[in-house]
Amino acid sequence: MKLVFPRGKTTIYNAFMESVEKTYIPPVDDIWIVHYDEQHLKIGGTQKFRLTLLDGATGRPIADELYDNKDSETIKAFLAEYLDPDRRIFLVTDLAPGYPGIFDEFFGDNVVHQLCLLHLNKLIAGNFPRNATIEQELMKYRMLNIFYNRDAEIKMLEEMAAEEERLIEQNDGNSYEAWLKEKIAAFRIFLHDQELSRRRKEKNLEQRPYQEALAIFTALMAEIESFEKSVQKRLKMIEKNWKGLTAFYFVEGAPATNNLVENYYGATLKTHHKKKFRTEEGLENQIKLSSMKRAGILGKCKDTILDAFSRFIPFLSPG
Repeated sequence: MKLVFPRGKTTIYNAFMESVEKTYIPPVDDIWIVHYDEQHLKIGGTQKFRLTLLDGATGRPIADELYDNKDSETIKAFLAEYLDPDRRIFLVTDLAPGYPGIFDEFFGDNVVHQLCLLHLNKLIAGNFPRNATIEQELMKYRMLNIFYNRDAEIKMLEEMAAEEERLIEQNDGNSYEAWLKEKIAAFRIFLHDQELSRRRKEKNLEQRPYQEALAIFTALMAEIESFEKSVQKRLKMIEKNWKGLTAFYFVEGAPATNNLVENYYGATLKTHHKKKFRTEEGLENQIKLSSMKRAGILGKCKDTILDAFSRFIPFLSPG
């Protein structure tokens, strides 16, 4: 009778949240590949920081908690609660500059630290203006080409760049602007078609073997003095972090990106929901619900409310 007895939505919500709080989620064992990330949240106008550790093999949260800050001591305390610093670990993060020092101090020689290549690509793209010239677009894709095969895009842009150079020499600004707009639009269509083709074939961008990546990067560094300052700075950053950007090549089955935790954030807390929680308790319960779902604790409802009511209507016609 409890299933069909009238209850207010607040009563139902509170009962459900109480059951969530009491639910035990079994821990993830045999940790090897781990993803770490942070999310900045607002709760009732107060800044909070969500620190997350995901198991690379299962995609399940090892830990997912809220803190008032994310300084190095907070991060180390968070790691100490859930990870063994004496056990060797492959840790994937974004390119936040403070991470290497924190993880080296906490894990010592036991950490293999992979920096997310997707985050690197976003930083590279951010070095170029939205209304870029063909020459700038070509430079961007030469850099994106280091770790992922962008040969097709580069071939198309190189052909356009030769034509762009001739038009600029003619010193006809109006003709050049119209031409550039047309060519950039054609390139965007080409990129879109490339992406659709990969999706249909259920393929990702081809990742370059280590020796190819090294050769392409070495060639770029040989030309570094001829590039714009922002490009020089980014190449030097890649050079400085080369070990962290290429760690995945030397650990079988290791990921090159932090996509797992990015997708987890997207599934557990949509961007437009990040500022909607009025209490820390509400947000923590939302996070725990997501952990329960990934752990297989949340099952599907077997009986609907109509099924329950039908039990009290014995003479209901089957037709």
